[in-house]
Amino acid sequence: MSKAKQQTVVLRNIACSLSPAMVKSILDDAGLGGAFSYVCVPCIPSGRSNFGYAFVGFRSAADAEECCRLFDGKTFGRTSSKKVCQVELANEEKDSRALAQMNRRQRHGRQLGLLVCDGSGKHRTSADRATS
Repeated sequence: MSKAKQQTVVLRNIACSLSPAMVKSILDDAGLGGAFSYVCVPCIPSGRSNFGYAFVGFRSAADAEECCRLFDGKTFGRTSSKKVCQVELANEEKDSRALAQMNRRQRHGRQLGLLVCDGSGKHRTSADRATS
């Protein structure tokens, strides 16, 4: 993998109680802070639960590989969930359809669970993006 190319991974089998901010915090605590540009956690319309997976856009393939090393086959974060996380490189065709569907929902004002990070470690939610 090339270090210069951004790489998206899918974190599967994460606890359904995790919010986008919690996913970001778990990644930051693992030493990956600043290594990714966004976290997208698809949520049910009420926003109280996610669908058990998240997309993370890493700034380099090496950072994506480190995420795989840290979390694949392990419980993601400290929750009561016994789910074992699977970390995979995003499948462009299949996963881009899911991301496109989430973008359509965002345009219609539905809860998405998108967290956009900048280089300073600050982040904005999908609601913040809609107002800026």
